[in-house]
Amino acid sequence: MTDTTENRLPSTDTTARLGMLPIDGQTSQGTTVTATDDDVAEDTTATTPKIDSGTVSRFLVLLLALVNQALTMFGHPVLNIDDATVTQFVTLAWTALSAIWCYWKDNDVTKAARTKKARLSARHAA
Repeated sequence: MTDTTENRLPSTDTTARLGMLPIDGQTSQGTTVTATDDDVAEDTTATTPKIDSGTVSRFLVLLLALVNQALTMFGHPVLNIDDATVTQFVTLAWTALSAIWCYWKDNDVTKAARTKKARLSARHAA
C-alpha cells in the first residue's frame, strides 16, 4: 500500500503556506503563537448550530425518569402514578392531539392556505 498525500499530516511549512497557524508554537517567521479560548469560541459560534427544544425536552424527561427511578429504589417514590391515571392521561392526550390535527387539516388556518384557497376559487369561477 502506498502512502498518498491525503494520508500524510501537514508539516509546519504546509500550514504556513496555507495561511493556517499552529495551535501552540512558532510560526515560520519565528514568532510564538498561542491559541486562546476566544479564538476557538469565535470559530465555533459561526458554525455550531443551537440546541433545539426537542433535545432539551427529551433530556429533561430522561432526567426526571432517572431521578424517579433512583428515589424509588431507595423507597421514596416521587411519581406515585397508578395504571388508571396513565390510561386516562394517554386517552386525553390522544383525543386532544387528534382534535387539533383534524381541525388543522380540514380548515384553512394559515395565511398561505387561505390565499391558496382564494386563488383556486377565483380560478374555478373564471
